[in-house]
Parts: sequence; structure tokens; C-alpha cells
Amino acid sequence: MKKFLPIILIWAIALTISSCLYIEVDTGARGGPALYHPDFQFLKGVSLEKLVVKTDHTIADMIFKTSLIRKVAKNSRKAVVSIYAKTKQPYRIHLLPIPIIGSGLPVRVPGIGLGSGFFIHPSGYLLTNNHVIQRAEKIKVLTHDDSDYEVIVVARDPVYDLALLKVVGDNHSFPVIPMGNSDAIDSGDMVIAVGNPLGLGHTVTSGIISHTGRNLSGVSEKKGRHVSFIQTDAAINPGSSGGPLITLTGAWIGINTAGAITGEGIGFAVPGTLVHQFLEMIRTGEWK
Repeated sequence: MKKFLPIILIWAIALTISSCLYIEVDTGARGGPALYHPDFQFLKGVSLEKLVVKTDHTIADMIFKTSLIRKVAKNSRKAVVSIYAKTKQPYRIHLLPIPIIGSGLPVRVPGIGLGSGFFIHPSGYLLTNNHVIQRAEKIKVLTHDDSDYEVIVVARDPVYDLALLKVVGDNHSFPVIPMGNSDAIDSGDMVIAVGNPLGLGHTVTSGIISHTGRNLSGVSEKKGRHVSFIQTDAAINPGSSGGPLITLTGAWIGINTAGAITGEGIGFAVPGTLVHQFLEMIRTGEWK
């Protein structure tokens, strides 16, 4: 019987996936203004150093060694978290075997959203993607040592797909990954992506920058702001969203946001320049 368990498990997973083929997720309207939590109005006017630790050491000529990747991965491990968001997602369940318009019923289904994030300041500020937490009723993060913390959404931006979180009521000093300059990178630069794919826990993948300033069809300009992405062949899977894209100097230069559905070796990250704009909007209180 034991030898059949893997087959049964695979069949059960396949059956579960197939049963979800005709559930349509209501993603809501994108392009609206960034949202700012009223309890964090005190951030207006503070220096950027109060929100993020930065570094001038983004790219360097290095002899590629396994030990180098291992060192960067080890250092980043302490700052990357798994995000578990308790949500009630709006779904439309179709009554027919094909998703014909008008054949569905709107429902709200409770569930747990999985994603990744990382600390950018010792005081407990984290970054992730907006789509990871946008409908969350409660959010917790799990750190490398299996400690869990409740976090609150400080601000989020549906246009750039970014969210700034803050650990609630904890005076602990958290390890961080310093912010590099994403304008300094180019095609061919080595990078690693860190995250929590499929809820498996801390996972590291490596690759190169495939392209910078990538424009994607279906991602249009909203509110006068244009989003272009860093393209990489480092694996970015569901659950890795919100994790950092890191150079060999240990600086993060992007936030992993999506992998191509129809192609392997194609992933995308929101560049650090847009993250910088997002943090500046929080700091100044001027949403553009």
C-alpha cells in the first residue's frame, strides 16, 4: 500500500487543482491611489533612513564561486520571512463546466494566502507585494528561527504592486538586507532570488539578469505612472512573491513579483527605483 501513496497523493492534488479550474478570482480595480494607514502619519517628514537601510555597494567584479552564493544566501536567510495572510477572497464560482459570463455566483471564501517578504530596517519594517496582502484580515510573518510576528500594513500601492509592513508592538532588532541601486545592474549580472515558494519555506534560486526595463503586455500605465520590470531567469514560483532579488554583494535590487505562466526561466521583479519612489511617497505623504 505504501508504494501507492505517492500516486494517490499526486492524484488527489491533481483532482484538487482541476476542481479549481472554473473559479474566477476577482482581483479588484488596479490603478487606484496608494493607501496609507492613519496610525503611521508620523512617518511624514522623517528621513528615508528611518525606513530602509541602503548600501552603495550594489555591483562588484567578483570571481564566481559556490561559496559566494552560499554566503549571500546565508546572510539573507535571517532577513527573509514567510508571510501568511488570513483572507476572505471574493470568488465567482461557475455553475457550468465552462466559465460563461453570467453563469457564476459571487462568494467570499476564507483562506490563507502565502507569500514572502524581507526586513529593510531593524525596527521591523518589511517589504512585500501588494497582491500578497491586499485582502488580508490578519497577517503574520514567520522568520528563519520559526518565530512568528503579527504585522500591520503601513502603506500599499496597487500600481507598483508594493506594500510596506511593520511588526506590531515588538522592540526586537531585526536583521536586514541593504537596498542597492537597481540602475547599476545590467543584463548578465548574477542574482539570487529568495522566498517561500508553494509554502515550502526558505528557498534560494540563482540566475542572471535577463533584461532591465521590461514592459509587459497587460500591465498598462496607471495614474500617470509606468511600471517596467527586471527580468531574470532565477526561478520565481507562487509563494515567492514579495521576496528579494539580490546581487552577489548582498544588496537587494528588486522585489520578486511574478513568474511567466507559459515559459520556464522567465521571472519578473519590481525594480528598486520604483520601491524608492514608493518609500518617498510614504515619507513625504505626497501620492503621485
